[in-house]
Amino acid sequence: MQGKGVTDDPPGESYWKIWNGIRLTGMPAYGGSISETQAWQIAQLVANADKLPPNVKQIIATPPPAK
Repeated sequence: MQGKGVTDDPPGESYWKIWNGIRLTGMPAYGGSISETQAWQIAQLVANADKLPPNVKQIIATPPPAK
């Protein structure tokens, strides 16, 4: 069986990765930039990304307008 990417990770593991980063991978630590609540919200979003309806996935994938 092949994994589904980050949706396979428990939210606590994703939280740790978001908060601390992953050395030597290019994944920065966001612990100094966002609140703990925001980090948990991101971890939950990532854990459930495969369950989002198509219209929500499209909104998330759309880049913000240029300023």
